[in-house]
Amino acid sequence: MSRPRTAVVGGGYAGALAAVRLAGRARERAAVTLLEPRVELVQRLRLHQLATGQRVRSYDLARLTGGRVENVRGRAVSIDPERGAVAFQRDGKLAELRCDQVLVAVGSGIDTESVPGVAERAHSLAGPGAALRLGEALRALPAGARVAVCGAGFTGIEAVAEIAGARPDLRLALVARGRIGAALSVVGEAELRARLARLGVELVDGERVAEVEPGALALASGSRLAADLVVWCGGFAAPPLARDSGLPVDGRGLLAVDRSLRSVGHADVLGAGDAAAIPDFANGARFRMTCQAGMPSGAHAADTALAAIRGESPRPFDFGYIHMPLSLGRRDGVIQWVDRADRPRERVLTGRLAAVYKELVTRSAPPSIAWERRLPGMLRWPSAGARAPARAAARSGPSARPSLMD
Repeated sequence: MSRPRTAVVGGGYAGALAAVRLAGRARERAAVTLLEPRVELVQRLRLHQLATGQRVRSYDLARLTGGRVENVRGRAVSIDPERGAVAFQRDGKLAELRCDQVLVAVGSGIDTESVPGVAERAHSLAGPGAALRLGEALRALPAGARVAVCGAGFTGIEAVAEIAGARPDLRLALVARGRIGAALSVVGEAELRARLARLGVELVDGERVAEVEPGALALASGSRLAADLVVWCGGFAAPPLARDSGLPVDGRGLLAVDRSLRSVGHADVLGAGDAAAIPDFANGARFRMTCQAGMPSGAHAADTALAAIRGESPRPFDFGYIHMPLSLGRRDGVIQWVDRADRPRERVLTGRLAAVYKELVTRSAPPSIAWERRLPGMLRWPSAGARAPARAAARSGPSARPSLMD
């Protein structure tokens, strides 16, 4: 009798962790295949460093995930849960992977289509290739050239600060639809804005980009902002896989899942990380597209898949936040402490110590996958707030001792 097979689609932080956790905990009871087009783990948390010419350590996915996980190179194009099949492209040819469960962890991309001119004229941090192209463009700029970074989420803030540290001779602007730093506490916002200003970054609040024109941004207010180079960090975009496969999706195109991370209407399809529309947590907090919540969601999706293999009922995903860590170059940062419901506290860590803390957070992500491979089930994360019984914590992951994840 053949072992039930789970196909994990996507080898980012959440997908790679899900694969090693499920393979390790299931052992000989199930087979796990990781389907990913890239050979190496994409260190998305370090793409802004790659763009500024820094060396970023590479991790071979096959070595990182180990012998229990079968690694297949290819890009998934459709999922057929009724047939238990994932169609994928490899070397220009279409192939098929048969399985009993599918765990979708294909991450997210950068939305370059909603605003005219972005796809044609702006750079982004959508992946290693895009980051390297941005780096080439930055190195080609003369002193005094103007760079506009659009979008003041964590990606935009960290990108503009990293560029400022690498090229202090450039004129930099950070453009946001709202107020830059508004997600932080009063103290955190003030610290962030002051530190960006010290880096020479012009803060442009409350301006929506209507179009990226040659040499300028056309703003919805009617004004124009000169820019020799535009870096677009204006929002995440859902991969088309779930929608194109006819699976239920939310308004953003993310795979709709229940609280145990199973697809709504398809119990044999699960979702994790940025690709899934994960319901609000028990304390009302919303799922943020960060590694801090993404890797635990991958671990929990693996536990849900294992429960199905064992014939057990899955548990709801229980998660609580601890921080919003921001690097501002290699020597500065702002760490905003939050409660489990993701509400900012009036406590922040700044300066060199904050930079060291953020580096430890970022550095911990790939080793967390390796440790999970060696000790299946070891990853723990904070719960939403209510103290879980010891047995439940052991089975589904929440712990009072959070791991360091962005």
